[in-house]
Amino acid sequence: MFRIKQRNTPEGPCFTCRLIRSFIMATVMLIILGLVASDRLYLVNFISTELIAAIIMVLGLILFLFKLWQWKKDKIEKKM
Repeated sequence: MFRIKQRNTPEGPCFTCRLIRSFIMATVMLIILGLVASDRLYLVNFISTELIAAIIMVLGLILFLFKLWQWKKDKIEKKM
């Protein structure tokens, strides 16, 4: 929450605070969507837990491969 003032630190909330705020806002938006569009929720019926799990796994694998590639590239550049 509160940070000790250091030199060259950017103003504004820390990463953790921004992440918590984003989560709370997404949750509030889902609640509002559920209340307002309760009769039209059949339109998002295709979203299932299996689909979300697959998306998370695929995106995680892509991110891992990108980070591995970045790490290898940096390692090769430091040798030169």
